[in-house]
Amino acid sequence: MTIKKLVGLLVPSAILLGAMTTPAAALSLKTIGTYSTGIFNEGGAEIPTYDPVTQRLFVVNGGTKSIDIINISDPTQPSLFKSIDITAYGGGANSVTFKNGLLAAAVQGSVAQDPGKAVFFNANGDFLNSVTVGALPDMLTFTPDGTRVLVANEGEPNSYNQPNSVDPEGSVSIINLANFSVINAGFTQFNSQIDQMRTAGVRIFGPNATVAQDLEPEYITVSEDSTKAWVSLQENNAIALLDLINNQITDILPLGFKDYSLPGNGIDASDRDNAINIANFYCAIF
Repeated sequence: MTIKKLVGLLVPSAILLGAMTTPAAALSLKTIGTYSTGIFNEGGAEIPTYDPVTQRLFVVNGGTKSIDIINISDPTQPSLFKSIDITAYGGGANSVTFKNGLLAAAVQGSVAQDPGKAVFFNANGDFLNSVTVGALPDMLTFTPDGTRVLVANEGEPNSYNQPNSVDPEGSVSIINLANFSVINAGFTQFNSQIDQMRTAGVRIFGPNATVAQDLEPEYITVSEDSTKAWVSLQENNAIALLDLINNQITDILPLGFKDYSLPGNGIDASDRDNAINIANFYCAIF
């Protein structure tokens, strides 16, 4: 039996639509349609999400600070339906997600260290609502039950190296779609545990930064029953556990380290030597 699915592949400033064929022991991809923004090296096509009802893709266009709505009802000839200008709401969209007729966009402030917004549209790109979230909203997702949107607010400083840098606190915004109310779950409860967290393996490194300032939520995944979520803290080598019943961050889980000098822990550390070279490496951590 052959199974075919429509898939979308992103390349710089373009979207490739392909058919995936998976017989018993093979996988192949074939391009069946391409949409190009005509923008090179400016993030012209990033972070797609799909509405199966209207058969439209919603794609972040960083080059024009817009969200492009692309009609793929005929996947061999994808075409631009509409572009949503995001500059009316902030400095640009960082992520989009779609569910049950609702498009949500994470929009950073015109100054990245200021609070951002989650902005909501219908499938036609018409504005519905917006709410204020934390600094530098980087990713957002619907809970599986469709009742809430979670936003990872990275809270990235304007400089990692200067003691006087502006470093907002990272957080996760929980938006109740019944009334668009917002709860911000932060990390201030961990500020007094900074030494213990470093000892445990959480990377906290910003000059004079508190735990809440230094932790930078990047990506969220949610349990199927919508009662908890896991939030990657990419810069901090850790995962945060978010309780969606009490709307609180309950734990920070360090990811630890892997010693690549030990037998069995070899890696191929170069993509420039045109060779497979799995070996042990020694590194110093400063």
